[in-house]
Amino acid sequence: MMNQSLVIVDDDQDVLDSLTRALEDLECDLRSFNNPIEALEGICAAPPQVVVTDLRMPGMGGLALQQSLKDLNPDIQVILISGHGSVDEAVSAMKKGAYDFISKPFRTEEILAVVQRAFEKTALLRENFLLREKLRASRVPNFEVGKSRIIRELLEEAVRAAASEATILILGESGSGKQILANYIVANSPRAPYPFIEVNCAAIPDNLIEAELFGYKKGAFTGAYQDKKGKFQEAHKGTIFLDEIGEVPLSVQSKLLRVLQEGEVSPVGGATQKVDVRILAATNKNLRKMVADGLFREDLFYRLNVIPLQIPPLRQHPEDLPAFISHFLAKYSAKNRRENLSVSPEAMLLMERYLWPGNVRELENAMERAVILCQGDQITPKNLPPELSGDLSETQEFLFRSGSTLEEMELLIIQNALRRNHGDRGKTAHELGIGVRTLYRKVMQISSRDPEAIA
Repeated sequence: MMNQSLVIVDDDQDVLDSLTRALEDLECDLRSFNNPIEALEGICAAPPQVVVTDLRMPGMGGLALQQSLKDLNPDIQVILISGHGSVDEAVSAMKKGAYDFISKPFRTEEILAVVQRAFEKTALLRENFLLREKLRASRVPNFEVGKSRIIRELLEEAVRAAASEATILILGESGSGKQILANYIVANSPRAPYPFIEVNCAAIPDNLIEAELFGYKKGAFTGAYQDKKGKFQEAHKGTIFLDEIGEVPLSVQSKLLRVLQEGEVSPVGGATQKVDVRILAATNKNLRKMVADGLFREDLFYRLNVIPLQIPPLRQHPEDLPAFISHFLAKYSAKNRRENLSVSPEAMLLMERYLWPGNVRELENAMERAVILCQGDQITPKNLPPELSGDLSETQEFLFRSGSTLEEMELLIIQNALRRNHGDRGKTAHELGIGVRTLYRKVMQISSRDPEAIA
């Protein structure tokens, strides 16, 4: 019990002395007060882990003191004692956060056991806090290094959502960091110390996904030689992340809906079981369109879409690119024991002009490759993937002249994108993040003014 602190508060000096004698063998830092106002001042100056207080005292009662302590630090465990206790008072105290309620006259063994359990709870709370911090540090998303407004707002919204129990639907293009954001949400949630089960729905065959998610009983089908827990049972008390949720077949979607609505799963060949699981889901598909096409249940979509979080593609926050490049350069330099590596201006120019259709994942892969292939102390264009390391003269043409109009810059962007995609307007539209019709309209507008502009 060393390094633990206990405070006793009672206006009856005889009772205070009796409590002090009963608890002095705990080998903790023990302070006693016969005035609740003075006790509160002392506690604010040096908060303890546990407070034992009388319920009825002049100036400030035990319930009022408890509320002040919870406002100061909700982890302080308060044990209330009263010679005039009643069931109603005990219930009220517990509802307001008391650890326990003991009636006078109390037995020494009883009060000692309760205080010991209260200390054990504070130790567990501390352990959980440290674990959450460790998890949070290990699950910091790569894009947290970004300073753009769009990324700051996303992470702030994710932290607010993490504190709730609501289902979260993470949306974003492939490679944008949906799995990383899911880890970040869990690390900032009250369920951080409990199981976190990740499921890639696209990687499980349709005929196996039901058994994988919900488990099965022995003999339920050929090859079921023993009971098997599903992913939801494994995630009990914790969180499950259903990546690529749009790949789940309709036949299984109804069972997912039941989990969301009733908190129940039905193992194949077995009875319904209750589970306590928070659900995060992610997709790069348009679920609304899938609902319209009859490929995704509308009721399931709305159950999943309680808090939607949209991860922006990298091309929408290019101001973060230098910070991302520095982050991955440091990460893979350390991993590969490469010191003092830097990025040449030419390589940086190529990376800044590229639109990164594979988003942050593509950038990370490119930087890992560059660190490994770099033979000197500076990453050059030849160390970058082929799709980036083109003729630098083309890049120089892409630099805008001072005083360029918006129309001229748009023309250069479209010309270069079409050139990179060998004239494929579908790929070009996808790369630029616009619709094909929009691209066609812009091409026609440019061509009508300058037929030579776009070949």
